[in-house]
Amino acid sequence: MASWTPPKREPDPLRAAIYDYLRNRTPQVYLEQSNGPRALGRSTETMSTGHPLTIDLTIAPVGVETGSGREVIVFDVSGQVAERDGGYSVAGQVILDRETLAFLKIHATPTKVNILR
Repeated sequence: MASWTPPKREPDPLRAAIYDYLRNRTPQVYLEQSNGPRALGRSTETMSTGHPLTIDLTIAPVGVETGSGREVIVFDVSGQVAERDGGYSVAGQVILDRETLAFLKIHATPTKVNILR
């Protein structure tokens, strides 16, 4: 695992809302010592476009790895999100520094599964 690097470009509004949701909810799962998959709870967030986005994701701890001389906690992300134009299936990964709980990586790929418009 390489050290943290900044994103190369700004995420689109859909991904930005998903990343904010994950940043707000993932550390609590680690602090609560969850051993299996854990639902982060359904939430309606407002994207930067002003449109609502309903998010329902689950994270599952993969394990602890060593990266750049530090231990990191790896989580897999899965679930669904829906906006006014359609629904998406989401898969990704979150990597936290074990000592500080700082995010080293957030990656979530939404794949459109249905179109409402």
